[in-house]
Amino acid sequence: MGDIYATIMDASRITYLIYSGLCVHYVINNFMKKLILVAIILISSVTVFAQKATLALNLTKGNTYYMVTSTNMAISQTINGQLQSINTNLMAKMAFTVTNVMDTSYAMQVKYERIGMQMELPTGLMSFESDKNDPNDIFSTIMGNMTNKPFCIEMSKTGKLLSICSTENLSKSLFDGITQLNDEQKAAFREQLMKSFGPEAFKSNIEIGTAVFPSVKVAVNDTWLVNSAAESGMQTKMSTTFRLNEVTASAYMVHGESVITPQNANSYTEMNGMPMKYNVNGTSQYDLKIDRESGWIAEARINQVIKGNVEIKDNPKMPGGMIIPMTITDDQTISNN
Repeated sequence: MGDIYATIMDASRITYLIYSGLCVHYVINNFMKKLILVAIILISSVTVFAQKATLALNLTKGNTYYMVTSTNMAISQTINGQLQSINTNLMAKMAFTVTNVMDTSYAMQVKYERIGMQMELPTGLMSFESDKNDPNDIFSTIMGNMTNKPFCIEMSKTGKLLSICSTENLSKSLFDGITQLNDEQKAAFREQLMKSFGPEAFKSNIEIGTAVFPSVKVAVNDTWLVNSAAESGMQTKMSTTFRLNEVTASAYMVHGESVITPQNANSYTEMNGMPMKYNVNGTSQYDLKIDRESGWIAEARINQVIKGNVEIKDNPKMPGGMIIPMTITDDQTISNN
């Protein structure tokens, strides 16, 4: 009996050892499979991570794309030894409808759907809205007359504005329903609005959120340079280095840093009937979320600081001229809805 019992015990131990070995083998084998799977996933991730992408507009004919911008701007300037501060918020909602798709560009019909402006002056707060519908609010009525007036543009697939036409629609009926202004006042209002929302301002404002694409394919951490110019108001040029920070399932995350300098330090422009030029320099930073499917800006945040002075040339309105030191900071957000 002892021998039989010993034999049974030995068999049990052998069975246990075999079972244990099988379990260990299963665990190790399963672990190795998972480890290999993880390695494959990691390798695939690295491969995807390293793949170069084409960042460009990929718009669809007939579709409408929206750009909603809000700019908070603070201007500090010293006039005759007195510091003056003006805080302004500009808001615009624009609709871009693609009317034709070419090899390297898009034809679009564009219109302002809503315009707003709020100014915090030393004399108090002033607020204007295109949809206010108050005949006694002249500036709001003029803004309302600028909305839903389509004009056309051609934009390259890298986001550059190539041409703009039919902009006379913006100012053609600017003073409809307004009887309180004389011709001189109308001219002053037209000049102010065109500098903020007219063709040149439109080009500068739009390209902030569209002219951000590289001319070649890029991978994460690649950088590229984009040069642009602002033609309205302060005539400046901007050199921006962009970097692709991250690629998600739905978006490209891009960061940019700009250096801002005058376009021509010796040229004067006419403003309010006086020749003036801006001797300014500055920097800006961009954080952009670009939709992977369309290439349209989904979200953007742009911070800018400009310092220098405005030089007003000797003229009948200001004999002897004037130099006004100034600092401008603005914080702009862009969304697609």
